[in-house]
Amino acid sequence: MSDLKQEYREVMSRWATGVTVVGAAHDGRFVGLVASSFTSVSADPPTILVCVDQRSRSLGAIEASGAFSVNVLTLDQQRAFRVFAGMEGTIEDKFSASGEHVEPGKTGSPVLKSSLAWLDCRVVAKHPGGTTHVILIGEVVECGTEQASSPHPLIYFSRATHRLATE
Repeated sequence: MSDLKQEYREVMSRWATGVTVVGAAHDGRFVGLVASSFTSVSADPPTILVCVDQRSRSLGAIEASGAFSVNVLTLDQQRAFRVFAGMEGTIEDKFSASGEHVEPGKTGSPVLKSSLAWLDCRVVAKHPGGTTHVILIGEVVECGTEQASSPHPLIYFSRATHRLATE
């Protein structure tokens, strides 16, 4: 790895961010991955973007279904984080392995009902993101904040999860 790439990775690890599980439904099953590159694009219409590694097995399901969900994890969902990040090994059915209650959203994409917040989106654009990632633009068709297992978001900083400090 070049010095610039290594330094870049170190710099980006210093960016504190929430943790999301991005999911899709395809061929009768749910697939998902952890993504920290997620942000709002516009409120009119409600639009978000998420960056997905081109090597992710979930990307094909997102492209085939034309839809995806974004689930913002709570502090209580660290097991889900580990499962979807691949830290628990290769697991075919990550949603079952996570122990989370899952329901399909309007698009059919998986919604973790105990997440801090969730968005169900249809893909409206796809762009290259360097040589490794794809930037997906999603128009929100449904979203919610009910039933969160904890009011505290799961934070990722310096290659580890953390609790948001509150006063």
